[in-house]
Amino acid sequence: MTIDAEKAGARKYDYIVVGGGTAGCPLAATLSTKYSVLLLERGGSPYGVPEIENADAFGKPLDETDNYTSIAQTFISEEGVSNVRARVLGGGTAINAGFYSRAGSEYVRNVGWDEGLVEESYEWVEKQNAFKPYQLSPWSLAIRDGLLEAGVLPYNGYTLDHVDGTKISASTFDSKGKRHTAADLLRSANPDNIVVLLNATVSRILFNSPAQGINSFKHRKGNCF
Repeated sequence: MTIDAEKAGARKYDYIVVGGGTAGCPLAATLSTKYSVLLLERGGSPYGVPEIENADAFGKPLDETDNYTSIAQTFISEEGVSNVRARVLGGGTAINAGFYSRAGSEYVRNVGWDEGLVEESYEWVEKQNAFKPYQLSPWSLAIRDGLLEAGVLPYNGYTLDHVDGTKISASTFDSKGKRHTAADLLRSANPDNIVVLLNATVSRILFNSPAQGINSFKHRKGNCF
């Protein structure tokens, strides 16, 4: 990771990934195994930030939003729903409740994805970022018991699969209460082929079927490229 925009902008890349979130981080890491990649993230690093890393601090980033340096930002969806999104490397995995579950097999087939490749991808992520809870928190217990009391059956116990009923799934918080975000997946990247530039906001993309590159981005220090 770097905040040196001039150094990052001096190289040429096969791919530029805009946004280092839940999708951007694994995409950049995967591409870097064969290609040179620039990953642009408008926020900062999640590492060394107690409000992100510690389970006891869950929810604190949501208390302060909309400052340029804040971890989270409020927005209103197209449906008119007020919500919060992340502004940090790792994206929503840095501020959400840490619930991990696989998609349904029927969904994977309907969108036409390679089921074998999807299975490999699940395992790749789960080895790094998914942990079986050693115990449930009081609010997790309350949700589970409430669903069962409401008749959301059957009870499936612990499983990563998408199933009908109520279940316990994996968490992105490990047994010590440390959060693992999508940024952790960048550790699988080829370090010789990837540059991760933080505090960089893209202002324009050149589209020429397909997109040919980034026309400009602004770094937090005020530099424009």
